[in-house]
Amino acid sequence: MKLKKIALGAAALALVACGEAQKPVAKAAAIALDSADDQKFAYMLGAQFGLQNFANLPWQSGEGIDEDATVQGFRDGLANLKDTSAKLQLPQDTLASVSKQIQNAMRERYFKTQPDSTAKDLSDEQRRALVDSLRKALPVTPAPAVANANVKLTLDASLQQKFSYLVGVQFGNQFYSIGRQFQTDFDGEYFVLGIRDAGKRVRDTTFKMVLSDDSLKAVGDRYNEKLKTIREEMTKKQQAEEEKLKAEVASLRGDTLANGMPAKMNFSVKASGITVKGEDLSAFAGKPLLMFYFSATCGHCAHAAPQILEIAKEFAQKGLTTVSIASGGNNKPGIRRFIDDAKFDETISVVWDESRQFGELYSDGYVPKVYLVNPDGSYKQYAAFEKEKDDLKKEIAELLNGKNVEWKIEVKKPAADSAKAPETKQETKKDAKSAKAKK
Repeated sequence: MKLKKIALGAAALALVACGEAQKPVAKAAAIALDSADDQKFAYMLGAQFGLQNFANLPWQSGEGIDEDATVQGFRDGLANLKDTSAKLQLPQDTLASVSKQIQNAMRERYFKTQPDSTAKDLSDEQRRALVDSLRKALPVTPAPAVANANVKLTLDASLQQKFSYLVGVQFGNQFYSIGRQFQTDFDGEYFVLGIRDAGKRVRDTTFKMVLSDDSLKAVGDRYNEKLKTIREEMTKKQQAEEEKLKAEVASLRGDTLANGMPAKMNFSVKASGITVKGEDLSAFAGKPLLMFYFSATCGHCAHAAPQILEIAKEFAQKGLTTVSIASGGNNKPGIRRFIDDAKFDETISVVWDESRQFGELYSDGYVPKVYLVNPDGSYKQYAAFEKEKDDLKKEIAELLNGKNVEWKIEVKKPAADSAKAPETKQETKKDAKSAKAKK
């Protein structure tokens, strides 16, 4: 799964890195009352994220936030989401370590601010005052002076820098996600302006933001209404697409198994190539085939992927072909990150179920799924890969030796009493009608 996130209101923590100051960065954007709404909205988001985190994270974690490292993390994180060739500055194991350290520190500090049994008779106001005093007594590493500078990240950077960078990367993740919701590529530099002004406000409560609280609220209200409209339109579009998809796959389903799934793999199902060229699965027909159906955002899939690669390599020279199919809800950058993290190589071809035809036919909405396919297209599904891995490997070996895999499906029947009840009612009703007719 992804790294645990420490939720803090609108903000959270996940992946990241750290750094050293370099040359000052010139402002690439400026905000004013007559700025475009998209610019104001990006600025508003930066201001909200910055105010909440710069004010709360230091006393929660014990680390003052390095504003320059946070801005660097935001820029790096956003760039990585838009272009997978733009890498973060620390490996994921380092980022995971930082996240864990901060979570532990937050947990310890939280318990230190909880009143003991001697405070049981205090009023709510007195308890709040006590908690506040206990919180203020905890040490906090001061934040460094703001230099408005780029940050160069190394493995030797301080925990404070790494943590601050971590916060910025998560800002980038959230900003990108919000942009996708609004179907808009918001300019990240206006978000940075909001972060910078939020930092000034936290350091000096007399500082006046370029846009007043009322102006920011008005922008937020307009975009809330805009989002409602977008969601309504998307709902209508999704419903139309679902109807279209059902019509498309109806002709692809063919004979079905006892559980309602197609009896064979239909290799004319559409699939967009990621590491290979092609518009469908026809290149994989007629051979012993291992299929791995995954989502790039699924932690269980990320855990299973290296094991699938290991199995693919073990049997590749013996004649096994392996293809991984990314579910329709993914996007190309996310799929490529998943491939990189799993260290997939030419042993595994990767395609994308962009049309969602494969998922509609062969999945129940849960991932990961593994399928072992005979040359004639019949197959077996392994829904519980971790538990069935040994069986899978055994059956791959048998398949490569000429013995087709067989999927024995057990369809659960209703309990005897519940199965008989409707029949009894029907018969009674029928008998009653017959009796009435005879009269």
